[in-house]
Amino acid sequence: MSSFMSFSITSLCLLSFVTLVVPLPYCRAILIPRTNKTDRDALLQFKDKISGDPFRAFNTWNDSLHFCQWHGITCGRRHPRVIHLMLSSMNLVGSLSPFIGNLSFLQNLDIKNNTFVGKIPPEIGNLYRLKNLNLDNNSFSGQIPANISGCINLEVLRMSYNMLVGEVPISIASLSKLMGLSIHWNNLSGNIPKNFGNLTSLVFIWATSNDFVGRVPASLGRLRNLEELYFGVNGLSGTLPSSIFNISSLAHFQFPQNQLEGSLPSYLGITLCNLVDLSVANNQFTGPIPASISNATNLMELVIVGEIFFKVF
Repeated sequence: MSSFMSFSITSLCLLSFVTLVVPLPYCRAILIPRTNKTDRDALLQFKDKISGDPFRAFNTWNDSLHFCQWHGITCGRRHPRVIHLMLSSMNLVGSLSPFIGNLSFLQNLDIKNNTFVGKIPPEIGNLYRLKNLNLDNNSFSGQIPANISGCINLEVLRMSYNMLVGEVPISIASLSKLMGLSIHWNNLSGNIPKNFGNLTSLVFIWATSNDFVGRVPASLGRLRNLEELYFGVNGLSGTLPSSIFNISSLAHFQFPQNQLEGSLPSYLGITLCNLVDLSVANNQFTGPIPASISNATNLMELVIVGEIFFKVF
């Protein structure tokens, strides 16, 4: 009996020892590291591409602080990974490092109102968690990278007031969560992509002051959540598709200074009853202002100039 008890106690001790020892390597494997070398190195590469920093935004970017505490950086609560890089209006001068694509947890990249030059690196398409990309008011040149479609969670894309050229890549139309597209005041050219009609989450398109040509695609009429449509100061021609006048959510309708022709539909004020402003000035429209415009009770400004009408409410 005593030998049985001795065996049992010994066995239990061994089992306890095994139970305690075996999982230890596994536990160590899932421990969250205190730092993340990939993110830190990517940030330092970002800094290396900056040649001008008058406000000393990068003064804290050194080993005296964890990179999650650097100016403009926010990390996630659970993991020390960069989720926000916010350095807008810092008068920074430089280019955007391709290593930006290594910040794989990044959700918000805001570097507007600086002087970033050169091309937008295609590596930006690696940021599949990115929700907001704001490159407004810089000096980026070259084309919009086609693989920006890799940013599958993108909700707002802002690239206005730069020097971008070429056609808008049709791959942008695969960004099913995109709610805002701001590309005005560039040198973008070609036709408005027909597959923009697939961006059914869009609330605004700002594309004023570019070199777009051709007809406005009827597919834009599928954008039932659209509130703001700005395509003024381009080279668009032909008639506006009737489908556009059925987007009842539209509040801002701006197509001045193009080469559009035809007349405005008589039912305009009925289907676009939420209009706040409408401008088709300096085109080749003919005919009267539709009487139904009186149904748009929120209308503050109506500008129709074809050397025929000009009216401001």
